[in-house]
Amino acid sequence: MFDFTNNFLYNVNMLTSVHNEKIKYYKQLSKQKDILCLDSPKLISEAILNGWEVVAVLKCVDTIFTDSDILVSDNVLKTFTNVKTSQGVVALVKLKHYELRPPDGNFLILDNVQDPGNVGTLIRSAVGANFLDIYLINCASISLEKTVRSTMGALFRCRFYEVDESFVDILKSWNKQILIADMDGEDIYKTNFSANVGLVIGNEGHGISKRLIELPHKTISLPMQNGLESLNAGVSGSVIMYQLTYGGKNVRS
Repeated sequence: MFDFTNNFLYNVNMLTSVHNEKIKYYKQLSKQKDILCLDSPKLISEAILNGWEVVAVLKCVDTIFTDSDILVSDNVLKTFTNVKTSQGVVALVKLKHYELRPPDGNFLILDNVQDPGNVGTLIRSAVGANFLDIYLINCASISLEKTVRSTMGALFRCRFYEVDESFVDILKSWNKQILIADMDGEDIYKTNFSANVGLVIGNEGHGISKRLIELPHKTISLPMQNGLESLNAGVSGSVIMYQLTYGGKNVRS
């Protein structure tokens, strides 16, 4: 919580009322699906660094993010975020949209993954493993607060495409090698793969959709010990992507 009684930021230019017309406008804007409400300096800096459009920065701190930052009081700022401990800034950032195109290199397909934490984790791991084209078929939205937060800024360093199941026909026309993660698949550590593959991670409870399974593909899995049947989507997808990128000679044929 910020104390503005003796704070040098407290001045006539500060917006202190939630009923201020400008604040009401930004509050309505923050509810739009195509607007991300970022409440972390790291996320805001990543968005700016990677060329995303910043609509407004509302702040209680002296850090400069843009030339048009808006000073607000703590009671105003807390209406824009649900976090218990504010970091003193909120930015409204316009969600970037990418024109659908074939991938460059390895790519990730998320098939009806509904947990935003899993979606965010998989995006973060994908960027770390250089899977920079990510296709989300009817998944938890990119714009959800938990999704954005879980990416830890990786969202701003990749190309993502939110699509519906008609994407499967487009994918088929690209003639890419497809790997489907399933616990009954071939051990990934004993399998060779070509370069530029697409990894499919399915729904947490129902797995891969029928239309994707009908595509030519290879099914792979992670070996399990001590009676475990599987890992969750975020963890298993992350491990597989890193194995495909950094796993050594057995990965590339």
